Amino acid sequence: MAGQNAQRLRTFQAALEQAEQFLSSAESAGYETKPVFAFYALSQAGRAIAAASGHLTDDEYRPSGHGMRVLNTRDQADLWAAEVEVNKAGTPQSVARAMGSPMWPAKTKLTLAEIWPLVPETASEHPPSAVPSDFPALRYEAQGTSGAWEVAYLHGVPMTVFRQREDSSAVAKWLSHYPTLAGWQGGTSTHNRALPAIDWVGGELRMMLLWQRSRTHQSRQVDPAQWVRHAEQYRGGWWVLPAHAGMAQPVQAMVAWWAALLALSTFARYEPESWAAMIDVDNPGSPAVAIEHFLDTALDAIPELVGGALSYVSAFASDPYVAGQPPAP
Repeated sequence: MAGQNAQRLRTFQAALEQAEQFLSSAESAGYETKPVFAFYALSQAGRAIAAASGHLTDDEYRPSGHGMRVLNTRDQADLWAAEVEVNKAGTPQSVARAMGSPMWPAKTKLTLAEIWPLVPETASEHPPSAVPSDFPALRYEAQGTSGAWEVAYLHGVPMTVFRQREDSSAVAKWLSHYPTLAGWQGGTSTHNRALPAIDWVGGELRMMLLWQRSRTHQSRQVDPAQWVRHAEQYRGGWWVLPAHAGMAQPVQAMVAWWAALLALSTFARYEPESWAAMIDVDNPGSPAVAIEHFLDTALDAIPELVGGALSYVSAFASDPYVAGQPPAP
């Protein structure tokens, strides 16, 4: 769309140039200010994504506002207790629409402890003062098909689920928070399909799930792979995210990045004293190591996320299966 409309093109070019400069500044900045530059790099790139998207009209592609606000930051010593409240509209809402992605409803409040595990690179982290999440992003490993069955492994299953692995109702309730996995069955095609098999592999918990292929899928010459229907492509891998706030589908990982970066940048901008304590590696119990890992990862993740999003909203927007993205709701 940016190639078909002169105004969209100007927005696209200017926003991407700013995004690149903010990202360059983030690379050279210390952790005192790095989240501010990283957040605005993603925010400006979001404007370019909106300008390129055919999902947004010429009256909609120029969003305004952060779309979220961060609460509980004043004199806050516990980073994970800060809350992100979603507004009715703003830049992340427009970007989500541009990508055909769900967005958290207005007035939804999520703590940073809930948002942090939605970012695949930090899903397995357990920051010092945060309780490990029961609903992190899970790496999805497709095993292909076996007769009438589709087979996949979920990596990074929480220990709480492992402890309840013999309770079929508890396991089913946990899996219900991952709606893209709907229709799952456990075990194998010859064992108890009410209980998924869970084992330890490479130092993490892995769950095996099955889906019974429909006759339509079995007879089609071109069958959309189950990982496209059940997982989100993310930086060369496939991931499954939970849905919050009663949503029928989860937000995409980019939205989780957006919310987390906004929270960190808000502390850095408006609560410099608290932020200085949080990034002090010599401060006992501080989340400094987790913050540094997150921000260093952002420098690599943001360009890849933006590149993937621009590919989706341009060349492949009309065929989401080709783009490796779930179909628009």
